[in-house]
Amino acid sequence: MNEPILAIRGLTKQFGEIRALDDLDLDLRAGEVFGLLGPNGAGKTTLISILSGTVRDFGGSVRFQGKDLFRDRELRAEMGIVPQDMAFFEELGARENLYFWGGLYKLSGQELRRRTDYLLETVELNDRAKEPVKNFSGGMKRRLNLAIGLIHQPRLLLLDEPTVGIDVQAKVKILDIIRRAAADHTAVVFTTHQLAEVESLCDRVAIMDKGRILAQGTLDELTRIVGEREIIRISGEFSAFEISQVLGNLPASDLFAIEDHNLTLALDSTAQIPGILETLFQGNVAVSDLKIQSPNLETVFLKLTGRSLRD
Repeated sequence: MNEPILAIRGLTKQFGEIRALDDLDLDLRAGEVFGLLGPNGAGKTTLISILSGTVRDFGGSVRFQGKDLFRDRELRAEMGIVPQDMAFFEELGARENLYFWGGLYKLSGQELRRRTDYLLETVELNDRAKEPVKNFSGGMKRRLNLAIGLIHQPRLLLLDEPTVGIDVQAKVKILDIIRRAAADHTAVVFTTHQLAEVESLCDRVAIMDKGRILAQGTLDELTRIVGEREIIRISGEFSAFEISQVLGNLPASDLFAIEDHNLTLALDSTAQIPGILETLFQGNVAVSDLKIQSPNLETVFLKLTGRSLRD
């Protein structure tokens, strides 16, 4: 297998008493889209901030293309960064913004024009390239933000929740642009808390919580953590404490997660469901919904953390 283009070892970051990253290891290869999946506060943005150079004073090492990322300044020019915040000038047009940022990466003349034309077409902004960006919709601004990160054809692209706050159609376009970048051999680190985005886009995924990578691998590799059992989701007007008392005799291996209003079980057979419901009804637990689902990333997260990704 090819050597990783990005190799992170033992990355640790402390903010006061909070350990935002806890001994994190990660490898990334050219052309790979690597998803960092986790709730707010999991450490995803801290990792992106360290890699982009905006957060310092950390432990561990980061090697990019075989070199220490923080000792070789020239490596920065081969990285593209798309933060959650918009990185453009609202009063300028899309073309002017791309010219400006391309110039910072020392692009000029025909090369800069060619690259700008290509990206304006790719992100579907060529017909409004001269219009002030302040007039753009949220989805258009997100697409321009992504184009700026790609202007210099980076070897590594860092994306911090690039689809936040936009509609489904705009998300689909942005995910397609990311796929094109990976097809051009750009390695992509993609942070999100949206399961559907990870499942449709990423070659490999790391599930993060409280600064740690709990598991990483392909979708198939991760879902094997759950096993072949039936996943049952029960919802209702109950507290986690209440349902814990009622289900006190249930085998621990059957319980995935107990939360307020939600209970997740892993059962050998759906034939067990009537007995469990009878137990809940006898305990006066108000059940409003029951779903049977196949193992997926959400159930993997529940298995590893005992709580839903949305928390």
